[in-house]
Amino acid sequence: MSTTNSKDFLDTWTFSAKEWNLFIKEAKSLKKEDNIYMGIATLIVGIPFLMLSRKITFLMTLIFVIPFAILIPWARNKISTAHLKPIKKEAIVNFYTDYITINNKRIDLYGDKKWIKNMTIIDGKNGLKLLEIEIAWSTRKGDTFDETRIPIPSNKIERAEALIEYYKLYA
Repeated sequence: MSTTNSKDFLDTWTFSAKEWNLFIKEAKSLKKEDNIYMGIATLIVGIPFLMLSRKITFLMTLIFVIPFAILIPWARNKISTAHLKPIKKEAIVNFYTDYITINNKRIDLYGDKKWIKNMTIIDGKNGLKLLEIEIAWSTRKGDTFDETRIPIPSNKIERAEALIEYYKLYA
């Protein structure tokens, strides 16, 4: 487990394997849906862009754009769901000042050109509440965003609201 100064530690949320694995199914389906939309957007934007800017045929454009419309969302999905694995024991989410750990996998919230854009509580399926953290970072072509969703234990709703307020002030 990650170790830091106790002043950096904010809270721990624990989940049974059954609770966590139910969440994993939902989180992966949400990420998959996001990535399907990204693939469709790549097709919608990429086809006319290439046809108009490079003056190539529709068939050649499809041959070039379709692999990107499949591979980019696939790679994005693999990277963004790396910490979402089914488990056989208790799951642990630790909140620290600058990052969180999900089953010992660190996700930075703040850093060099990285920040929390938005943090909210959303309703998931089956009445499950989720803490959605939208993290932004700067690239050469502008800001990029990714969401991390964490289930909120029923006894930690007020604590989740307090964490949202803390991170708003921390920024």
